[in-house]
Amino acid sequence: MKELIRIYGIVQGVGFRPFVANLAREFRIRGSVSNRGSFVEIFAVGDDLENFRRSIVARKPTRSIILQVEFEAVDFDEPADFEIVDSEKSDGTRFVSPDIAICDDCTRELFDKNDRRFLHPFINCTNCGPRFSLIDSMPYDRIRTTMKDFPMCSECSNEYNDPASRRYDAQPICCNNCGPDFFLSSNPAVKNLDAIRTARNILQSGGIVAVKGIGGFHLACDATNSSAVQKLRDRKHRPAKPFAVMFRNLEAVEKYCEVTDVEKRILVDYQKPILLLPKKTSSTLSELVAPRNNKLGTFLPYAPIHLLLFELDFPLQTDALIMTSGNISGSPICAKNSEAVEFLSTIADEILLNDREILLRSDDSVADVFEQDFYMIRRSRGFSPLPIHVKNLSSKKILALGADLKNSFSVSDKQFVFTSPYIGDLSDLRSVAVLEESIDRMLNLFEIEPELIACDLHPNYESVKIAESIAEKKNVPLVKIQHHHAHIAACMAENNFAGDVIGVAFDGTGFGLDGSIWGGEIFAVKNLNFDRKFSISPFIHAGGDLA
Repeated sequence: MKELIRIYGIVQGVGFRPFVANLAREFRIRGSVSNRGSFVEIFAVGDDLENFRRSIVARKPTRSIILQVEFEAVDFDEPADFEIVDSEKSDGTRFVSPDIAICDDCTRELFDKNDRRFLHPFINCTNCGPRFSLIDSMPYDRIRTTMKDFPMCSECSNEYNDPASRRYDAQPICCNNCGPDFFLSSNPAVKNLDAIRTARNILQSGGIVAVKGIGGFHLACDATNSSAVQKLRDRKHRPAKPFAVMFRNLEAVEKYCEVTDVEKRILVDYQKPILLLPKKTSSTLSELVAPRNNKLGTFLPYAPIHLLLFELDFPLQTDALIMTSGNISGSPICAKNSEAVEFLSTIADEILLNDREILLRSDDSVADVFEQDFYMIRRSRGFSPLPIHVKNLSSKKILALGADLKNSFSVSDKQFVFTSPYIGDLSDLRSVAVLEESIDRMLNLFEIEPELIACDLHPNYESVKIAESIAEKKNVPLVKIQHHHAHIAACMAENNFAGDVIGVAFDGTGFGLDGSIWGGEIFAVKNLNFDRKFSISPFIHAGGDLA
């Protein structure tokens, strides 16, 4: 029997092709597997194709997501074995893996003195490591990532081509001999472990270090040292907003926070979001970390560099580090080395750089748990750009820009919506530039040419100005949507509900259809048209937005 099998979903950058190749050898299947950009294509011939096909779905790689499987009988020249063949582009919806936290196997190897990747700050395999932040174009192959600048040594090349290896066809594969380097901004000659040791010493002595991670920079300091935390607040001009805290391990989280079994599973899962947890009253964390707040933004190390900051040579004296976004107040997270040196030098005592480029910056995701259910607050690293399946979505390809506060944007293709990483507030021109850059990169990566642009109704929003410019440039329609109506429609889409609803939006202000500022809205929504039934009574506010 001969079959052509197509697998759609998150099947690139998660070890899917090596998995299929190994499975084929187990079932004595001959043929090939390749990336086609929007799907994985398998030509298979053998006596046990049905079980082979079922096993692909049942035993798929941990980090993969299968959305659809198609198969048909075809005729092709029978090969002698099963092989991974060169990738080719095809038409269709693209799916891109998010950046994945370091796996348990790589963590174990990182601290194994007998492993050749002992203390390697860029250790990864098919089950973990950067993906979205380093992909330049699809299909996902090394030559189309920022790892193309680091040729594999012979040992890495052997693993990359060995079906028995956990790094078989792992695009970011590297080791201490052929991978990128960490180095200090103050003295680039101090590299890798020596640079990390210097950063650790600064942290232990109450200093501040900017650290380049997977999707951008963090500003780090000892969360138990009030002097260090106050210094970070003063230099970042952030007097009260809570800082996120990265803990050494789950045991450290339990020492400082109340945490349920559901929350533990979220903390240790491969997305590693910042999770809001109740603080314990007996906590020895500085009160300045989250002043007058009974919750703490908590997460675990998700990159090798984080583990090395805690554990290199000997355990760091603290088991809690502030790891807040590496930016100056109001601007986007720094991703380029030049940005970090320009903007973070006045905040950090040292900057720990590396020479692997970040193509698409991605801040940390933030989530909460309510009544045992997971709620996303800020969708970014680890989750973006996983597709959101929306029924009854327009057949048009749409680019939808968010508001000026807490901005992100989305693009759609067929029944899938791809949301960008969190960008931030557009009051800073640097954030506006990042938004424009990110839109271009995501449209190119997913090969989507928008047929319609959607934006807010507010005439002075920077996002609206960008939407108008793109719509004019591409000569496509522009639809402006009332702010609170957009929130209600988003809730309907999130729950795949297309009927009539009473929508309540109490999220603040938004530009109204009558040119006044609306807020506290109760809409009757029918066929996505709305009737404004009730709202907070309008009043004159001296100073307007400035007040």
